[in-house]
Amino acid sequence: MIRWYSMPPPLMSLTRAGDIVRVDFGTPARGEPGFIRPAIVITSDDVLEFQQHAVLVVPCTMTERGWLTEVSIDGFGVAQAHLPSTISIDRIVESTGTNVGAVALQQIRELIADLIGI
Repeated sequence: MIRWYSMPPPLMSLTRAGDIVRVDFGTPARGEPGFIRPAIVITSDDVLEFQQHAVLVVPCTMTERGWLTEVSIDGFGVAQAHLPSTISIDRIVESTGTNVGAVALQQIRELIADLIGI
């Protein structure tokens, strides 16, 4: 049987909101996340069930700036809630096997809601 569409990698079928994955953001323009770095999946589990070809993530950095939009993530530095990014699932290099948990995920989502005025 020939399939005329590409299937998402198996990794995505196991991914849940709050999971930390390594993402290849590529070469950044000013103010963008770049290179291969951890990122937190913030797409809801309800949407992830549909095995989308793109997901919403928040990058992490080891450079803490003390900004109100940073959420501390043990072992991964800080999540940069001011940089939510929609990425192709093809940019996901690997899963870290770590989930930030409900509290940190809610903090990140609330910061994003504040940033966009909802």
